[in-house]
Amino acid sequence: LAALREMKESRKQRAVFVDRDGTINIDHGYVGQIDRFELIDRALEGLGLLGKNGFLLFLVTNQSGLERGLFTEAQLKEVHDHLQALLKPLGAQFTEFFVSPYKEATPNNIRKPSPKFLLNAAKKHGLDLPNSYMVGDKGDTDIQCGINAGCKTILVLTGTGKEWKNHPTIKPDFVANDLVDAAQWILSQK
Repeated sequence: LAALREMKESRKQRAVFVDRDGTINIDHGYVGQIDRFELIDRALEGLGLLGKNGFLLFLVTNQSGLERGLFTEAQLKEVHDHLQALLKPLGAQFTEFFVSPYKEATPNNIRKPSPKFLLNAAKKHGLDLPNSYMVGDKGDTDIQCGINAGCKTILVLTGTGKEWKNHPTIKPDFVANDLVDAAQWILSQK
C-alpha cells in the first residue's frame, strides 16, 4: 500500500504559479487593455525555460480593475490571449489563468493571499504542491499565497519586489532578479 501511494505521488506534476503585474509585465496600475500591457525584460524567456522543461504554468492574478469597471473580462482575455501567443514560439503556455476580480475590501475567498486557486489547480491537474513554486513581486499577496498553499516561493525584484526583499516576517525561499533568474533556480532544484 505504501509503495502504491509512493508511485501515485511520484506521478504528480510540478507546477509554477506566476503573478502577472510586476512579475511578467510592468505594473502601470490596472493593466486590463492590450495597449497597456508592457513586458518586463526577460519575462518571456524565463517562462519559456520553465515550459520547455516540463513545468505546468498557471497565471494567478488579482485584477480588481474588473470590479472597479476599468476594463472588461473580454479585454482581459485579449491580454491573456496575447501573452499565450507570445509564449508559444518559446515552448511555453499557461495551462490556466486564475483571476480574482475583487477589490481588497470585497469579501471573497479567492483573492491572493488566499491559496484557493492553487489548491483548486492541484486537485484538478494532480499537482505536487510541496514541489511546486509561486513566483511574484509582492510579499503580502504572492509570497504569502504560496506559503499558504504549501509551495516553495520566489520573490522577483521586478515590480515591488525590492520593497519586500528584507521584510521581517514574509520570507521567500529564494529572491530572484527576474523570471530568468527564478527559472534557473527552479531548474537547479530538480
